[in-house]
Amino acid sequence: MDIDVGRVVGGKYELVRLLGRGSMGEVWSAHHRTLGEKLALKLLTQTPSPDEDLEDRTTAAARFQFEAQVAARLSRKTRHIVRVTDHGEEDGLAYLVMEELEGETLEAVLVRDTRVPLATITKIVTQVARALAHAHEEGVLHRDLKPANVFLSRDEEGKLLVKLLDFGIARAIHAHRVPGAYSTAKGLVFGTPSYMSPEQARASTKLDHRCDLWALATIAYECLSGELPVTGNDTDDLLKNLCAGHTVPLRERCPEMPLALDAFFRRAFSEAIGARFQSATDLAQAFARAAATASDRHAATDPPGAGPPPSVVSVPKPELELAPRRRRLQVGVVVTGLSLVALLGIAVAWRALAPPSPPPVTASAPPRPVETAPSTPAVSASPPPPETLTPPAVVAFSSLPRAQAHPPAAAQLTAPPPAAAPMPTPTPSPTPTPVPTTPPPKKLDKSEVL
Repeated sequence: MDIDVGRVVGGKYELVRLLGRGSMGEVWSAHHRTLGEKLALKLLTQTPSPDEDLEDRTTAAARFQFEAQVAARLSRKTRHIVRVTDHGEEDGLAYLVMEELEGETLEAVLVRDTRVPLATITKIVTQVARALAHAHEEGVLHRDLKPANVFLSRDEEGKLLVKLLDFGIARAIHAHRVPGAYSTAKGLVFGTPSYMSPEQARASTKLDHRCDLWALATIAYECLSGELPVTGNDTDDLLKNLCAGHTVPLRERCPEMPLALDAFFRRAFSEAIGARFQSATDLAQAFARAAATASDRHAATDPPGAGPPPSVVSVPKPELELAPRRRRLQVGVVVTGLSLVALLGIAVAWRALAPPSPPPVTASAPPRPVETAPSTPAVSASPPPPETLTPPAVVAFSSLPRAQAHPPAAAQLTAPPPAAAPMPTPTPSPTPTPVPTTPPPKKLDKSEVL
């Protein structure tokens, strides 16, 4: 069949360059002649062999059409399945129009780097599991999940975007590995032996979606260790070991990996199908939890140039337990110190501001009543005899209010005596009762007050 650069397929898709080739077809980069869009065309170019009958060729065409229908339906539900936009046939040439992806397959990464960083593996497993979950809900089994059918691209934000390829045609593959991003192959064995589940290898009639979960776990194992969990000298030996349950534990290949990951693969590769993971979502979540237990020392197993995984800062558990106690102790010491300082300041202030206590007085004369003289007295009374006056110091101290406890001495001596009340007729002053003499008050020491 004449297929070359410049050929127009379907009246609008012009072939630009060859992307991949298999025994059943080819994948080309194409150019939409009216929209100017870049696309990928998968062409069914198988040449009938002498031992092939019409039924085989019809089956291949039916599978090709089935792939177009499944991919078109599933790609509308998730972006993790390659999008199919058109399908048709022209002059006996069946074609499938898909989005053209930029990036590389996981197989190309493994060939180049052998291993993949654990953080990247977690993203790959999670996104492939999303694609499988939608497919399994539709009752579709991929049955040929392998690194060659996992495409690594980037989204509009530059983040890793994983696409699942080859629904339908790629399920009929007999080779261990087929190069090319959009590979197709010929054969009746559904799946690639290295990634088959034991039920798939036995061609069980009860095969279900759990065969894809086995293949996804095998991909994760290979990305971590750089090797497959089941090996053999040839395909027959490999299938024999697979059916016998001879899988190599991850810790034998990678002793530095955490025990949680080893336990994950023991469950994923369990001989009893009921003991394995039962859904793609459960498998992806379990792998993410197991991968989270890895410490910084596992980053040394990543291939050169892959970049270190996110650093995990770990704090010893005793420090986490003692830190709150130390903080509480420090706060208690500070509060106690401040309380003592405050109490000491209050005591000093109280002693400095407290009023002095008056000296003891044994006897004192009752205070003389003071009457306010009228503005224009009728009769001026003569002052009392000097010998009847109370000693100035005693009267001044005992009769003045507290606010005037210490008046100036001069004011006490020169203050005029109170005027007597006006009398109609002057009478002699009564003889005052003798006042016992009291010693002068003790002079206060100001230092005691301070």
